[in-house]
Amino acid sequence: MATVAELPPKKEPTSEDVLKLQKDVATRRPSSDEEKLRLALLEAAAGNLEESERVLSTVKSRANRMLPYIELYLRRQLGDHEEAAKLLAQLDEEGRTLAGFGIERAELVRRVRRYRDYIPAESSRVTPGGEVHLYIEPRNFASQASGDRRTFHLRYEWKLIDERSVEQAVPAWDEAPAEAREDKISSNGPVAEFYQSFRLPLPLNLAAGRYRVRVTVTDVIGGKSARQDVPVEIPAVERAR
Repeated sequence: MATVAELPPKKEPTSEDVLKLQKDVATRRPSSDEEKLRLALLEAAAGNLEESERVLSTVKSRANRMLPYIELYLRRQLGDHEEAAKLLAQLDEEGRTLAGFGIERAELVRRVRRYRDYIPAESSRVTPGGEVHLYIEPRNFASQASGDRRTFHLRYEWKLIDERSVEQAVPAWDEAPAEAREDKISSNGPVAEFYQSFRLPLPLNLAAGRYRVRVTVTDVIGGKSARQDVPVEIPAVERAR
């Protein structure tokens, strides 16, 4: 019977291995940005944070996506927490921009306390003349700087769509005042977490069936819109004889 040869155990890299690789790269006098980034990482891995920072400062192009992450690591390790916080905020802003504006959550609720702290509705059933209580959470909305403050501006619209994809008139929604339809908020810094909730009255004469509340949120500053449908079921109402 053939036996399987045992593989030698994997050797874990030691500090000496890292230092040897670091010296090998350094002696080649790296000239390209990619080689400089490699050397900066090796210097950081060897614990030479200030030398890593020096090498990183010689990188000419900012195109490499790893550069700000290495800078963030060095800033934190060197104790420059203020600059690290700025870099982290910048990376977070870039990540949200890449992800794009949208609606993170839109659902029926019974009660809302604060951001992501709410009691979901027990079912999607709402009687004619009742209220649709919605929790809306937009994401990655733009903001505009003005001095030390930043402002974001969101606008809302609601439509009631029946099973045949026909829009049903809801005068109370269409005639809602402007202040109920938008948020324009100024803060001391960028805002990443925000929610809004709405109580939308339904018509008394609404026929039984399945509907969708189509929520549209517009990022006025960013010039983008997103929409999401929330299902609602209207039960048949028994008429008194």
